[in-house]
Amino acid sequence: MWIVRMLLGALIILAVLGFALQNTEQTASVMIIKWQSPVLPLYIFLYFAFGAGMVFWALVSIYNILKLKGNMHRLQKENKKIRDELNRLRNVDIDVQDTDVPGPSESEPDSAA
Repeated sequence: MWIVRMLLGALIILAVLGFALQNTEQTASVMIIKWQSPVLPLYIFLYFAFGAGMVFWALVSIYNILKLKGNMHRLQKENKKIRDELNRLRNVDIDVQDTDVPGPSESEPDSAA
C-alpha cells in the first residue's frame, strides 16, 4: 500500500512541476483582502498554494492522530481495569455450603416435561 501512496505522490509532484514549466512566462498578481501581491510568475503562486495545502493537511492529520492516540490510551486503561476485575473474580473462593440457592433435587418432578 505504501508503494501506491508513493507513486501517487510522485505523480502529483510531476503534474505540479509540469504545470509550472509550461507557465514560466505567464505572470499574475493576487489580491488577498486588501493586500496586493507583486506581479510574479504563475508557478510561484501554484507552489505557494500547494505548500499551504500540504501544511494544512499535515496539521489536520496530526490532530486526528493525537485524538486517536488519546482514545486508544483511554480504552487501554479501561481494558486493564476490566481485566484486573475479571482476575479478582476468578480468584474468589466459592463455598457451596454458604449459598442460599437450592440446587436441583432428583425427587422434584421436572415441570418442563
